[in-house]
Amino acid sequence: MDWWWQAAIILGMFLVRLAVPLAVVLLVGYWLHRLDAKWQAEAMAEWEASRTQPEPLQSKFLERLNQPCWLVKGCDAATRSRCPAAQQPHLPCWLAWRNADGRLPESCYQCQIFLYGQLGRQLAGEQYQSPVYEYPAAAKTRLN
Repeated sequence: MDWWWQAAIILGMFLVRLAVPLAVVLLVGYWLHRLDAKWQAEAMAEWEASRTQPEPLQSKFLERLNQPCWLVKGCDAATRSRCPAAQQPHLPCWLAWRNADGRLPESCYQCQIFLYGQLGRQLAGEQYQSPVYEYPAAAKTRLN
């Protein structure tokens, strides 16, 4: 019976020698997995926070640029009836003129709307969207 007891002790020590390091490795692995999940959640929250749009800038100049050009320039009804910008109000005035004539009029090169219009829209948090092609909603979410 003495050899059974000795065999049990040897087998028990062998299991302890394997089980203790294995348990330590499993516990450290579990702790590292939880730590990684926590760090990923923090990184995702930080990334989501960085994706929020900044507060649009407010100024009289930017408000003036967001008005149609015929209001800024004070054009009369007869001038507006011949103006491509008034006929295509969804486009910036200089782009409507360029589409209609194939080039920009000389007066656009000194105009505040042309010089600062796109910059003002970007500062105000707006994005110019081309009327020629509109991205599908799924593509917009992937691009942003």
